Amino acid sequence: MKNIHLLKSTLAIVFLFFIHIAVYAQNNTAKITFLEDTHDFGTIDEASGIAQYTFNFINSGSDSVKLTSVRASCGCTTPFWEKDALMPGDTGKIEVAYNPLNRPGKFAKTITIRSSGEPETKILRISGYVEPKPKTIEDKFTTELGGIRLKSKFINFGNITTEKPVSQIVEVYNQSEDTITILDRFVSADFIKVTKLPLEIPPKKSAEIEISYLPKIKNDLGFMNDPLTLFTDEVENSNKALNVIATINEYFPPMTEEELAKAPHIEFETLEYDFGHIDEGDKLSHNFKFTNTGKDTLNIRKTKTTCGCTVSELKKMDFAPDETGEINVTFNAEGRRGTQIKRITLFTNDPTAPSQDLIIKAYVRD
Repeated sequence: MKNIHLLKSTLAIVFLFFIHIAVYAQNNTAKITFLEDTHDFGTIDEASGIAQYTFNFINSGSDSVKLTSVRASCGCTTPFWEKDALMPGDTGKIEVAYNPLNRPGKFAKTITIRSSGEPETKILRISGYVEPKPKTIEDKFTTELGGIRLKSKFINFGNITTEKPVSQIVEVYNQSEDTITILDRFVSADFIKVTKLPLEIPPKKSAEIEISYLPKIKNDLGFMNDPLTLFTDEVENSNKALNVIATINEYFPPMTEEELAKAPHIEFETLEYDFGHIDEGDKLSHNFKFTNTGKDTLNIRKTKTTCGCTVSELKKMDFAPDETGEINVTFNAEGRRGTQIKRITLFTNDPTAPSQDLIIKAYVRD
């Protein structure tokens, strides 16, 4: 009987102890209260540099509080904060700096705060609009070639087809104090033409030349990068070396459903293969199998790889309807490290897929 009374007394003491702890915790809460949690910068100039704003808060609880983490949603936003604990009634601040450089237009960013008090997580938000800085000549024409400037040394035609020639207007700026003449001669392959020459460009003015690409004369498929040299009457740096790039696909005229049904069609079992983890120096091969599911002879025009470490091989180029074939792809890991992703492109007379990409992957161990 005595033991029962002792047990009841012990349980009562433990219960009262936890009640005391709960009441104490309620009366000694660490809490932060922000005077505001959003700020709109309005319109700021990109050229004006970093914009800053200070968020103020107070420890409105009855225990000390500390900010344990302050993180911005973007590298363009940098928070600065006090890392010491604040006693009840103390005030603190978080300074937020936003860098508008190269970020024109509207913006909305968040700063996530974690603390030892309540609330454990708090979100601050900043927003505004960045007025773009006026573009300088150097911003607009980033490539300098002697006395002239261009937007790029690469004349990019993008994706084109073998159907017909394509042309592009290229703007040239004369940054010198003298008139510069682009002479009526240039060096390039016969499928690249430059017109509107000769061309006189007054000082601090721009003018246009026209560059044409003749894909039928090029007679090739896939990504192309070819040199083009222009000449000016400048005493120094008169040769202007450029690159003309394009990705050429075979042109197929519009076809009816009946015509498409009679055309060749290439269908692969799989378009990707992963060799997995391999050693540096390994030389591995895989066969990609395909079938001509069309009604006419399938012709593989050419294959092209993105790297000299990858070699593709076909035993033949023509495949009858319902005939199967395979392309052997060999990857040489000599001198390679880490993740490897290589592409092999097939160009065919399949009008629905004139180019088809195959992908091989591997991870080369050190």
